[in-house]
Amino acid sequence: LFLDAPYSGSVELAKETISYLKKRKYKTVALYASVQFVNNLETVKEQLQKNNIKIITSHADRTQVKGQLLGCDNYHNSLNLGKDEEQNIDCYLYIGDGKFHPLALVYAQKDQKELKEIICNDPLIGKMSLMGVSDIKAILKKYKSSLMKFLNSNTVGALVTIKPGQEQFRPALALEKKFLDKKFYYFIDNAISFDQLENFNFIEVWINTACPRVGFDDQEKFVKGVINLNDAFMAEEMLSRESVMNSL
Repeated sequence: LFLDAPYSGSVELAKETISYLKKRKYKTVALYASVQFVNNLETVKEQLQKNNIKIITSHADRTQVKGQLLGCDNYHNSLNLGKDEEQNIDCYLYIGDGKFHPLALVYAQKDQKELKEIICNDPLIGKMSLMGVSDIKAILKKYKSSLMKFLNSNTVGALVTIKPGQEQFRPALALEKKFLDKKFYYFIDNAISFDQLENFNFIEVWINTACPRVGFDDQEKFVKGVINLNDAFMAEEMLSRESVMNSL
C-alpha cells in the first residue's frame, strides 16, 4: 500500500531562483515536482506568472498527476511533451529536494544535440542549484562503452525482475528476434543481486530490464557493462546520431 505524503509547509521559489530566471531571460519553463510538492505549486505558478514566465508541464509516464516527476522518467519520451511544447521550452524547473528526481531530466536529454538547463529549487531550505551533463559525464561515457560492447558481444545476460510494474520478461524475449547472432540468457529474481553477477563469467555484457535508473546509476556495479532494454534495440542508432552523450 503506497500513500502520498504531501509537504505541509510553504512551497515557493527562492529569491535566487527568480533572479536567475530573469538573468537568463527565460520566458518559458517546463515545471515538474516530486510527489511531495506537486499538489502544492500554486505559489510557484503565481510567482512565475507575475514575472511573465510561461509554464509548460505534462503527465509523465507512470505518474499519478500532471507535473509529477519520477526518477524512472529518464527517457526523452517519458515526459509526454508535445513537439511544439518541447521546442518552446527554455529550461526545466524542478521543485523538490535531493538529486535523484531531477537527474532524470538530465538523462532524458542524453540523446539530444543540446541539453537544456535544469534549475532545481529546494523548498525545504529555500535554495537553488543547477544540474547538467557534468553531473553524469562519467556515467554517460561508461554507458556509451557498454553500448559498443553489447553490439560486439556474442553472449548477453538479461536481468529480469518479478516486481509488478517493472517485470519485462516478454519484451526482453524480442531481443532474440532482432539480434540473431547473439545468445541470450535470462536471469530472473525479485531484485538484482549485484554481488552474484560475477558468478556468471561467460556473460560478456548485461541488459537491465528493471528500473531504467539501474542501467545508469549502477554502472560501476557492473564490471562487464550494462545497458537498458529499450537502448539495446536502438544501440546502433544511438551511437551514430549526434547527441550530448556522443559529444563526450
